[in-house]
Amino acid sequence: MNKKKSNNLISLSTSNEIKNIWPDIAEMSLDAILKKLAEDQELLSELPIIKWVISANNIKNSIQQAAFLKKYSNFIGPIYLDNIGEKDTDLLSGEMFAEDVIDKVIENTIIYIDRYHNELKAKLLGKLFVETFKYHKFSVCEYNSLMFSIDTIHPFEGFEKLEEFYKYHIQMKNAETEDERRDIWDEGAKIEFQSLMTSGLLTLPSGGSQVGDLGGAFINKKGIKFYELVVKDII
Repeated sequence: MNKKKSNNLISLSTSNEIKNIWPDIAEMSLDAILKKLAEDQELLSELPIIKWVISANNIKNSIQQAAFLKKYSNFIGPIYLDNIGEKDTDLLSGEMFAEDVIDKVIENTIIYIDRYHNELKAKLLGKLFVETFKYHKFSVCEYNSLMFSIDTIHPFEGFEKLEEFYKYHIQMKNAETEDERRDIWDEGAKIEFQSLMTSGLLTLPSGGSQVGDLGGAFINKKGIKFYELVVKDII
């Protein structure tokens, strides 16, 4: 039985006719995007995201429109590079997920891309999308949760700190003696965690006495999984 053709925004964005546009836009500066949009009206008619922007009326001016388009292009990038096309994104429909779940995933994805501070966060979301809906490494619940985590990470310091916490975790894991663990912990407890404080990717200090958590934060299971499957390949 033929599956119903997907009409969601992400699927349309990966169609053969326009998917080669996204890598170019992702590398452009905002002023270059503005110029391209002003000069190339055919481009506007080819991009389904532009129709969404206009109909939703949620982009207040041309600079915001260019910024959103740049972030969306970076989101589509990992999907494009992983050769996810219309056939693959049809996995979002029918057999695997209920229609209302699909609609909510797409809706929240677009909303969060619009909210993100920069294109790096959008690119990470694209990678998370691939790992969730092609390779099934994350559940839909985890995908939705991590969309929020990405939003709350400090855009300039947060991912560097997340890498520090991950390396701290690996060092503690590989330590062979209690003295070695205590030395590593002493340094790891000094890592500042404010840039990740509301991300849900760390276990924050709670006054415990176990080596590795006293006096400092440490990366939790959610943070480890997110770093290993998403962040490590992008940062």
